[in-house]
Amino acid sequence: MSKKTSGKILSLVFLIAIFLTAIIFNSQKPRVMILHSYHSDYAWTREIDVGFERELKKWVGYSVVRHYMDTKKHKDKEWLRRSGIIARRAIDRAEPHVLIAVDDFAQSLAAKYYVNKPGIQIVFAGVNGSVEPYGYNGADNVTGIFERKQLRPIKETVLALEARKRKIAGTENHLSPKLLYLMDPSASIKRGKPFIDNYDWSPVKYRGAVIAENYPHWKQLVLEKGKEVDYILISNYRKIPRSETDDKFMNPKEVMAWTEENSPVPVIGINAFNVEDGAMLSVGVSPYEQGEVAAKLAQRILEEGIKARDIPFMKNKMYVIAMNENLLVKRNLSLPSIYEAFGRATENFIEK
Repeated sequence: MSKKTSGKILSLVFLIAIFLTAIIFNSQKPRVMILHSYHSDYAWTREIDVGFERELKKWVGYSVVRHYMDTKKHKDKEWLRRSGIIARRAIDRAEPHVLIAVDDFAQSLAAKYYVNKPGIQIVFAGVNGSVEPYGYNGADNVTGIFERKQLRPIKETVLALEARKRKIAGTENHLSPKLLYLMDPSASIKRGKPFIDNYDWSPVKYRGAVIAENYPHWKQLVLEKGKEVDYILISNYRKIPRSETDDKFMNPKEVMAWTEENSPVPVIGINAFNVEDGAMLSVGVSPYEQGEVAAKLAQRILEEGIKARDIPFMKNKMYVIAMNENLLVKRNLSLPSIYEAFGRATENFIEK
């Protein structure tokens, strides 16, 4: 054998050795999969990913993959069923040590099938209602953080708006404004409804929740119910069919723009992205906290060698304030300066 041939063989063996070493090294890395219910450009999902990145950039030697299910744009049961199958195949391919499942469809269509399965730990985030339907209560391999609407700061914001409004008008400062919750017909919003209905809103007078079945019905409720209350509370409107005969979803920015322009009373969002869509003001659950906490829980499981079941389920604590100054002025409303400072600090303040 010539020296030239021998050199080629040695080089090939060396490359194969490097390749095999890389495969073994990567196979031994702790694997984390982040499964999102929605699409990557959805504002809520985008900001949760920001929260994830704040923690993931600190990680060393982990393998992280993401999968976006894109369920916000669809409601067809067969489409959702296939989306779940695709997500579960992605999980099986990735073989994650920890599966982080975000929002309800990620739980119901995928993560719940891995409850108590050896070799995988589940961290949920973005769950509005109970986790009981997913079999998480008492499961051996599940922990996570809930997404409970931050109702106390919403109530405080309504009272702050009312106090300033009455001060400007020179009326008696007796605060008992009436509040209505307007919902779209999506399942995730309905799951969170009991927490809003059962909250102690006093001294605000809560007038209950109404569900818009389609866009004409939404408009009707805004115009008619808006005359009966002082404020309308809005969470989501991304699953509003165009009409009784057209089940295609409305453009959310179009819905929000019409609502803000035509509502007889101020509209307050309970998601930070409501202002991005065109609302005057929102006090929403912090998507950053959802991502950060879920990532930290995954890290604890991997680095401390503990089971998910040994970490109690967590309630979210943080919220985000978003404001459009021009729309506040248009309704002759104002808030204490700390609201503006909060909005600016999180880059959720739109100036005149």
